[in-house]
Amino acid sequence: MSSTETIGSYRAARAAACCLVAALTQSAAAGPTPATPTARTASAETAAASPALYIVHLTRGPAWNRDRPAGEQAGFREHSQNLNRLRADGVLVVGARYRDSTADKGLLLIRAANADAVQAQFATDPMVRDKLFALDIAEFSPFYDGFVARPARAAAAPESPLNALAGLAGCWAGGSGKFAFREHWMRPAGGMMMGMGRTLVDGRIASYEAMRIELDADGTPVFVAKPSGQAEGRFRMVMNDAAGVVFENPLHDFPQRVRYQLKADGSLHARIEGVRDGKERGIDFPMRRASCE
Repeated sequence: MSSTETIGSYRAARAAACCLVAALTQSAAAGPTPATPTARTASAETAAASPALYIVHLTRGPAWNRDRPAGEQAGFREHSQNLNRLRADGVLVVGARYRDSTADKGLLLIRAANADAVQAQFATDPMVRDKLFALDIAEFSPFYDGFVARPARAAAAPESPLNALAGLAGCWAGGSGKFAFREHWMRPAGGMMMGMGRTLVDGRIASYEAMRIELDADGTPVFVAKPSGQAEGRFRMVMNDAAGVVFENPLHDFPQRVRYQLKADGSLHARIEGVRDGKERGIDFPMRRASCE
């Protein structure tokens, strides 16, 4: 690969499942199976011991970004962590999502002493605090003792590791002055993501490449690039966390590492790096989403 190649780095947007936890629950009168005592807080003990139940209705608020799926909304990770905490503490009795004619919506059944206590459970939830979600609370008074469970479903196929990289899909563009570069990526399908890159200098093609991300024999994602006029290079994924996803091949000439990171503002930071002429070097390719020409 040459330094003019458009290769970048994407943060695996671990796509987070849904905002709402669908869980098997006991009757409204009995309450859920308690979590491990050491994991429960004093407030959780108080809530779990309370006989009161409240419905929490979640709808999209004014700050919801309609151009992004739920997993890419600001604060989604912290929101999911809050729901997991409530579930572990026995406060979240049941959660579900449904769709009407406008959008997906959520319904939670919360055990708490009063409505103010329910509100307090979401006080630090960024998606509620920052108005991505609107919250409606009402007391829930069951007149029939039963239970709520998810319908039986066929076993789901194992999720592909490539799904964590799906946020890379789409068209990206960057550059300044006479230098311009683009990357187009298709969504994961059939065990592969396919992409292409192009670099222009003064409006003329300077380089291009065919790219793909596929799974190695052990299931590890591998970034494969075939630049114009060069041999194909393969880079195994060695990291996928908050700093982005990193593909590496220590035996390659340059680069030895390929990075992708999706920034909080929705931009994509692309970087190739490694040793060249005895010195550590890196080339950055900041890009933003663009129309797919």
